[in-house]
This record gives sequence, structure tokens and C-alpha cells, in this order.
Amino acid sequence: MHMGASTRFFQGLTLILPLLGPGSVFGQSTSTPVPCVVHPATTVEQKQIFNTFVEEFYVKRDIPRAFTHIAADYIQHNPFELDGIPSSFNFLYPIFSNTSVTVQILHRVFEAPYGWLHYRVDGLLEEPTAILDLFRFNGTCVQEHWDVIQERPVNATNPHPLF
Repeated sequence: MHMGASTRFFQGLTLILPLLGPGSVFGQSTSTPVPCVVHPATTVEQKQIFNTFVEEFYVKRDIPRAFTHIAADYIQHNPFELDGIPSSFNFLYPIFSNTSVTVQILHRVFEAPYGWLHYRVDGLLEEPTAILDLFRFNGTCVQEHWDVIQERPVNATNPHPLF
């Protein structure tokens, strides 16, 4: 039976996460962040908030600060996480705050109320992984999230890169 890259990715995480101790993170607080309070926002304001969120989460890797842009009733479509901030924060914090895991942003687009990001992750699994995150905004807050995750196969038939 062929196991999908997304399933292998998350199974790999269950093996790796226990090995990531406090010394492997950027030194941030691990307490669950205070959620974003939804206020009306213009398209320009939403784009600015999206870019701030991306910089905090993927570039600066300040996960607790990035999560302050997420609504309390956050809807999560990843099959390995539940809705709400605590589930996603507890799952993502050990991964994205780990200094041995690198993130390279390849594409970033905002078209209200959606922002999406295509990026490469190295150092988590044996092969590099391509991820596309899609976020829906509700006013000033990230309200909903979808993702597509694909690990580069060792013996790919197609010569086109994932990145």
C-alpha cells in the first residue's frame, strides 16, 4: 500500500518531536498565545496583517507572536490537528521554533480575504518538503487554514522540482 507524503510527514513528526528539547528552540514562551479579536479591516489592512503574520511565523520564527493574529474560533482543515489555537500551537510550535528546521519562502500572495504561502522545509524529514498554506481572514484575524504537504520523493519520475 502506498502511503501519502502527508501521512509520512506527520508520522515522521511523531518520531522527531520528542527529540526536540527546549534547547532546540529560539527561546520563546511556550504558553498558548492570546487570540486575535476580530475587528473590521480593509483589504489593505488585511494584506499588511498577513505579511506581518508571515514574517513573524516563517521568517523570525516567533510562533507565539504570530499566533496573536489567529482568531479564538480558528478553523483548521489539517486532518492531524483540531480547530482552535491550542491544538495548532501545540503541534506547530516545536516544529517551527526548532533551529535545525529551515524554511524558505518561495511564493506569497494575498487576495482578500485569502493569503497563501508556498515554502520549502528542510531538516525535518529525510527529504525536503514543499508546503502550501492557505489562510482565510475574517477582518483583522486569521480565521481558517488549509494546507497541502508533499515530501520530495527520492526516485521521482517527473524531473520538475517541487520548489
